[in-house]
Amino acid sequence: MSDMEDEENEDWRNQIPDSERIGEDPARISDSQWEDLVQQIAEPAAPMADIPVEEVRDALEESEGWEPGPAEPIGWRTASPTLVLSLLATLGAVVLLLIGVIFFRPLPGWYLLVGIAVGLGGAIGLFFHLPTTRSVDGDDGASV
Repeated sequence: MSDMEDEENEDWRNQIPDSERIGEDPARISDSQWEDLVQQIAEPAAPMADIPVEEVRDALEESEGWEPGPAEPIGWRTASPTLVLSLLATLGAVVLLLIGVIFFRPLPGWYLLVGIAVGLGGAIGLFFHLPTTRSVDGDDGASV
């Protein structure tokens, strides 16, 4: 079987037109050069050490005088009350309208007006909570 496969491979290789054959191209690299490149990618460029966070903080404090700042409180309880109210109004209007569409056939006009008014009011409130100025430190605004 292997002789037959070799003949088929040779036949296939002989059927390639000359215009599509790859000759000695100076831009091509040899197999040994390719293996070296692959080996370099597979190896890490620098040794990675698993250093505990406390050791990193201690090293930073000693070398640069770095101290972590106090963590800012996060969550909806620290947010502006108008922001929370606007968000609840916007989401509540969507839920209100979905409930109306599902359970009330035909949808009463006053129900639709109340849902749209609450949703628009919440959206306008959210719009006014967008930042109005850029930060002074010159970054792109992304933070963790």
